[in-house]
Amino acid sequence: MSTPSTNFNIVFVPPFIRRPKNPVEGQRLYDHIRTIAFMLDAVTALSPALKNSPVHVGIEPIIAASIPLAGPLIGAVLSFYVVLLCLLFDVPKDTLAYMLFNIAIDVFAGWIPLIGPVVDVTFKCNLANLSLLESHLKRSRWAVLVIPSPQRWFGDLFGGRSKRKA
Repeated sequence: MSTPSTNFNIVFVPPFIRRPKNPVEGQRLYDHIRTIAFMLDAVTALSPALKNSPVHVGIEPIIAASIPLAGPLIGAVLSFYVVLLCLLFDVPKDTLAYMLFNIAIDVFAGWIPLIGPVVDVTFKCNLANLSLLESHLKRSRWAVLVIPSPQRWFGDLFGGRSKRKA
């Protein structure tokens, strides 16, 4: 699975909740969306001690595994926040549908005993939605934003194609 690089400006607080008016505002909003997506799906990728780990875990899988039945719904609410922020970039309806489908897969798979936590750790719906947003941004007027190149998450596990140095 190819996912975005961790080389970006971490922005925890949203700069505003409206459509960005210029590239500087667009970059801050994009960096905030990226920060939230990584916190939810791969917070360990942001930690210097765990950055080179072949598997990354975020807050959402921990919540989903800790709170039976309600955990996946809490994760869905957090994922909807990411999608709502993506809408500020005028994401097309088909891309929005894919984003909502990713969240639905994450929620319904999270309800399956024993398999749910494994799916939560391996299927990163927020990073998938971030990739969809990045594809849209590259084709829109927001192509001027700085979007780091992708990296492979599971390269060591599936064929050794990771960019990690041994």
